[in-house]
Amino acid sequence: MVDKIDKLFCPDFVYNICVGLTVKDFLVRQMSLEMVSKNYSDAISTHYKNVEEIEMAAPAEEILRFLSERKNPMFEAHELAINYVYWKFKYDGRSERKIKGIFKNSLKGDKERKYNSNKAVTDFKAYSFSLRSGHFERAPAGWDIAKEEDLHELGEIVKKEPNIDDFI
Repeated sequence: MVDKIDKLFCPDFVYNICVGLTVKDFLVRQMSLEMVSKNYSDAISTHYKNVEEIEMAAPAEEILRFLSERKNPMFEAHELAINYVYWKFKYDGRSERKIKGIFKNSLKGDKERKYNSNKAVTDFKAYSFSLRSGHFERAPAGWDIAKEEDLHELGEIVKKEPNIDDFI
């Protein structure tokens, strides 16, 4: 673990993946939004500068509200969240995402904070509409980010299980 002074800000795509996972976990696991949000904010904060629980909960709640208001949805809410996480993990918006390469490490972190909850909500909504119109690829059946190889820090974040003691 890196000292708090040396930590960088969480990369935008990692934050967005965790917001998507917060939505998915809230929908499929029997846990409160507070528990899921705290789990991901704690997990991110072990590798990057501190991310508050509200920074996970607020966009997730806004996305859940958006999902509940959809008319004639093509996908179940949890499937849409999984597809979004897949897209954020596999693509950087223009092309396939390279997590670690010879000259670049996408998980390194940013010197300046680039993520924010409003952008995360807007990004999810834009993805939702684009997926519906067939512009983006869906996650393969049964895909789970935790089963991907070479996740490095991201793997520790997405695989962290909530500790019930944190909520007592």
